[in-house]
Amino acid sequence: MKSSIHDIFSSYADEFIETFNPHYAMVKAMNHIRSCRTPALGAAVFYCGCGHTSYVYHSCRDRHCPVCQGINNARWAEKQLASSLPVKYYHVVFTLPDILNGFILGHQKAAYDALFEAASRSLLKLCADKKYLGAVPGMTAVLHTWGQTLQFHPHLHVIITAGGLADGGLRFVDVSDKDFLVPVRVLSKLFRGIFIHALDRKEQLPYALKAALYAKDFSCHLEKPMERADNAVMYLARYANRVCISDKRIIRFDKDARTVTFSYKDNKNGGHEKQMTLDVLEFIRRFLLHILPKRFMKIRHYGILNNRDKTKRIGRCRRLMRSPAPIRAPDPHRKPFVCPKCGRQLPVPRHINSGRLQMSARLIC
Repeated sequence: MKSSIHDIFSSYADEFIETFNPHYAMVKAMNHIRSCRTPALGAAVFYCGCGHTSYVYHSCRDRHCPVCQGINNARWAEKQLASSLPVKYYHVVFTLPDILNGFILGHQKAAYDALFEAASRSLLKLCADKKYLGAVPGMTAVLHTWGQTLQFHPHLHVIITAGGLADGGLRFVDVSDKDFLVPVRVLSKLFRGIFIHALDRKEQLPYALKAALYAKDFSCHLEKPMERADNAVMYLARYANRVCISDKRIIRFDKDARTVTFSYKDNKNGGHEKQMTLDVLEFIRRFLLHILPKRFMKIRHYGILNNRDKTKRIGRCRRLMRSPAPIRAPDPHRKPFVCPKCGRQLPVPRHINSGRLQMSARLIC
């Protein structure tokens, strides 16, 4: 189960490393992607009673690998549905100005942490105001660092409940009957102030850049509320465990011409689909711009969805709303392996590493 991106990295990763000398995290991600679902990572071996032996190569499980993220996305969505509430959900997008891109690339962890902090604090502060919600809502935030053409474009997707706990958790406020949560202009200015202060505290900003940021309008886009929790969760799931580009968008990989052609939506021109062709090394460079720092949490929860004691708070919200918990279906993605020869379900596999796999291959030959 290989991908076009796997083929691109397998063919040109070594040349890219020699040409650009990327840092360790980028090299590690490239090596994971090009070895995913190959004998290099070993395999699960299924022995059937009919005498047939099946090999399933191990996946790399790297969060930047396009092959490994599909099933993770589906399972993540199912887990979030278990914590959902029967209220409307708003989708908010926080975008940073382009003049910050160079600084962010040099201080990624500090900048992304400041982005999460600013978005969460500004929303929680405004929602606590009795003029708007007067309660503590639940929020899930997902970091994205790319645009449609793979250029560096850091922004945060947030879904937030149209309701929350008030009066120390004794009352649940539900404003699902309204189409307004917080004023966007106030949110944008508050977000800008908190972000600049938080980033300057973590990594001191140059004076000229700091002054330019205060003179710049920060973008906060608040979309119309989604009526159902499952729609909101599935919508956010599209952003949760994605990589910057999927195989569906790769139209052509021309090894002779050393080019990659992919599709993208031109959001500045009504969202029309277009095509872009890049040199293969430029494509890899843009892909690697979005490798996150080691162990960085790109999905975070706040308010009543904060991981600490979340189950208790969600249970209290449902009791106050007199709403039952959603029923979770069995994981449909865990399908048993079936013998391709006789059709019987295969038993638990035996795992072997790459060295033993190569030895087995030589014995078979």
